[in-house]
Amino acid sequence: MSNAQALKLALRTTLAALITFTVGHLLELPQAYWAVLTSVFVMQASVGGSLKVAIDRMLGTLAGAIWGASVTLVIPHRDTSTLGLTLAVALGPLALVAALKPSYRMAPITAIIVVLSTTGVERGPVHYAIDRVLEIALGCLVGCAVSLLVLPARAHALLVEAAAEVILALRDLLELLLGEMTRRPDGTALATTQLRLDQALSRVESLVDEVKRERTHWLTDTPDAEPFARTLRRLRHDLTAIGRAVTEPWLQSVHQYLAIAMGDLRPVVSDYLVGSAAFVSGRRAPPPLDAVDTALLEFRDSMGRLRQSGVLRELGIDEVERVFSLAFALDQLRGHLGDLADRIAEHAKSASPANRSTTSSNS
Repeated sequence: MSNAQALKLALRTTLAALITFTVGHLLELPQAYWAVLTSVFVMQASVGGSLKVAIDRMLGTLAGAIWGASVTLVIPHRDTSTLGLTLAVALGPLALVAALKPSYRMAPITAIIVVLSTTGVERGPVHYAIDRVLEIALGCLVGCAVSLLVLPARAHALLVEAAAEVILALRDLLELLLGEMTRRPDGTALATTQLRLDQALSRVESLVDEVKRERTHWLTDTPDAEPFARTLRRLRHDLTAIGRAVTEPWLQSVHQYLAIAMGDLRPVVSDYLVGSAAFVSGRRAPPPLDAVDTALLEFRDSMGRLRQSGVLRELGIDEVERVFSLAFALDQLRGHLGDLADRIAEHAKSASPANRSTTSSNS
């Protein structure tokens, strides 16, 4: 998350808490701080994330309040032992539900509050449960409204930034793997780059559901984000396969045939990935793959000359396997770069003024 995004999130969170505090006191809610806490919990980095937290918290609160109040009414608890029994009966089923369905993880907490609260004893479990539901509902409502109306951060915009980070990390990893084929890649640099790549990819994965949720609630007309994430995963797997092929230094007899082609291919693919990251961020059509195709054609020609030379017959099975694994991985990489171009084109099209005006007129 950039500094600007963090500042906007902090502003939305503060505003949501203040609005909830004011409304809660105007409505004379007995414990308005529950509403304020909820509005802060609901405020996420994107609108889709806020919707998810609000829905989950509301579902959990309803389930916990209804079940907790019901158990409290059915089982009398005048001493510590009976209160413990009531708590066990209230908590056990809800804990199981929360374990099976994480969306209900607030249910056990709400049930505990309803059963053990001294205020619940004074007002009665039903009234206390209703108060909790109203307070949580207020916090969810204000949180979602502020997230949607005040400097809204769409999940798709965050996804685009995260995808660009993944593509740049892929480029850095490619440079490390193919930078020098006669010696092992720098292990420390590889580990650092792979960690950065995996973190960025995890962020993309987490944003896919948020984009889907915004699409489900008609908050965006952007394409489904899952194909984009799937393409990035496949590119990651391609580089993993390339990494296995170049883990050990190449023999000079092989290197002399592939060195020039690999030397030409590496900067071309690297430049394409840098361009793709820029075009993703700018929501523009993807760069052409012509240079990549030309470099791959040269590599295939070099592979053909290597096979015809008879050098492969003199190598061990492991060395031969590495050569052909590299060739296969590069072919897979080209196919998935084409998929990446398609995904970039789809997202660029959804951002075009013509498409936005068409969407507006249809709505």
